[in-house]
Amino acid sequence: MKFNMYILLVASLLIISCSSKEQSTERPMTSEESTLGELQHGFKLNPVTQEKFDEGLLLLHNFEYEDALTAFEAATESDSTEVLAHWGEAMCHYKALWRLQNTDKGKAILTRLGNTAQERIASINDPIKKIMWELVEIMYGEGEFDERNNMIKEHLATAHQQYPEHQEIAAFYALSLIWATEEYGDGSDDLRLAASITDKITKVNPLHPGALHYKIHALDGPTSAKEALDAADAYAKVAADAAHALHMPSHIYLATGDWKGVVESNQRSYDASVDRMIAKELEDGSRGYHSYAWLHYGLLQQGKYSEAEKILKDMIMLVPKDPTKGARGYLLGMQSRQLAATENMSDEVKMDTDVKVDDIGILPQSVRSFLKAQIAYDNKDTQTIKYEIDWLANKITIASQDINEGGAAMCSAGTSRYAPTENAVRSARVIMNQMEGFVALLNKDSKLFENHLQKAVELEDQTNFPAGPPRITMPSYEQYGDWLVAQGKHEEANELFDKALLRMPRRTKSLQGKVTCLKALKEQDELRKVEEELRSIFDEA
Repeated sequence: MKFNMYILLVASLLIISCSSKEQSTERPMTSEESTLGELQHGFKLNPVTQEKFDEGLLLLHNFEYEDALTAFEAATESDSTEVLAHWGEAMCHYKALWRLQNTDKGKAILTRLGNTAQERIASINDPIKKIMWELVEIMYGEGEFDERNNMIKEHLATAHQQYPEHQEIAAFYALSLIWATEEYGDGSDDLRLAASITDKITKVNPLHPGALHYKIHALDGPTSAKEALDAADAYAKVAADAAHALHMPSHIYLATGDWKGVVESNQRSYDASVDRMIAKELEDGSRGYHSYAWLHYGLLQQGKYSEAEKILKDMIMLVPKDPTKGARGYLLGMQSRQLAATENMSDEVKMDTDVKVDDIGILPQSVRSFLKAQIAYDNKDTQTIKYEIDWLANKITIASQDINEGGAAMCSAGTSRYAPTENAVRSARVIMNQMEGFVALLNKDSKLFENHLQKAVELEDQTNFPAGPPRITMPSYEQYGDWLVAQGKHEEANELFDKALLRMPRRTKSLQGKVTCLKALKEQDELRKVEEELRSIFDEA
């Protein structure tokens, strides 16, 4: 549905059943009628706020924070005494999954109800509303970011035990388990608990966007993604007017190597973001570059290098017009992945290697260095690679001294999304060893190359599994594996390609590496299986 029909579609939400058990005689919406999902929350609201509050809550579950805030603000304007309208506004400034928080704006909203938390909480009589308000008091209260996320989890665990049938308490409890986890994307106990909670919601309300959305996040990794295929297939249909919802199924599709699904989901998501940008007359930075980067990666996996190159050329032209932090990071990753996949590009592509990275953290910094090193390696330019190694080494030293796993933005100007973490620094060290490997190859020092790539693989083994296009844009397993193939060491190379495929299922470059190894090893049965898998990927394309 194009965004120029968005207002009409939102108007249709007037008939959504946001009912409690006492209101269960109302007809629930069908998936064909609902474009953002369905709520059955049971909150006791002033009828004049109902429409905009429901719109805001649906958008909030879909992570459409800016539009959700606009809807909640309209609800507040219609009745400033409605506690949940203020609550909704405060919720929009806490984007914990991305480690973003606007504390100044959040606290300013809280003070509308009183000067202290005790005063504000005491002013609320409804027990459910009190629980929800206590949630935002924790969000903007004392403690480090991770500490508060754990406090939120414990608060909602107690509330869920007290009100197990309340869908909104359950949904936000599931989300809080994801916020608080230290092992995102691997199917840990907390993440599996979150998924089980969302399943209970969808059993009663299969159109709840938060339940579907949070199940995808809970099982977003190659070890557990297959268990979320049902949610992935359903979510984009349930919330077809949310660009983020159109993108989210591709988390599961990518983790299972369904490249056709990755491409289709992200094309729809990007198109929806552009429609929204045009309708609201926004800057280019509001484009869904996240989806565009995933679309580009999916096309590379399908072998559609020319189509991927067209998208990359588009990015190189668009990003400088409104160079947001996210857009710059995506552009760097896309350029490096295109080179890693194709080893060359047409002369029409003028690579942008001077992207500003001082304000976007160690990972984009390392990707920019690697991109420059890739180009320099092709040009046999050892000095440029050595310069990038020294530059990145300095950035790694600074980041290592400043690692802060728990911090969050404490004012409107700040953000911790790009703050260094152990995982980010370790990934940067992988990349530095890969660049050292380039220098060793140019100097024809095979032993030194192997030493650096063994270290790179060891470090990459210790990084988180990718929850999207790989941040290490040329996985060290493949760089080392390709070299081993050239040395005739096919058994060792095959093991490395298997490691890559464990972390990145059905990645075509690793599958192609396996084909070469299996042919040399005369492993005919496995060779047929891998060749068939590659054929199926390219046939789907």
